[in-house]
Amino acid sequence: MKKYKVVPYAGSLVIGKETKVQNAIVNYFDIIKQEAVDGWELLTIAPVNVVKKEGAAPDGESYSAFIFVKDVE
Repeated sequence: MKKYKVVPYAGSLVIGKETKVQNAIVNYFDIIKQEAVDGWELLTIAPVNVVKKEGAAPDGESYSAFIFVKDVE
């Protein structure tokens, strides 16, 4: 049997002029390595848009859903 786990992460990267995109993306790999320690395997990454309706105009944020899987007995 398989067990699934979702780990949300900010979907937008904000970087300064001097920051390289590669260095900002490394944080994604840190999440994958951290979960792998406990036996979780990355299955997929899916975009998720979250909208909070406050007043007349909705306010939106983007996230990535890291979906992990592992075998359990």
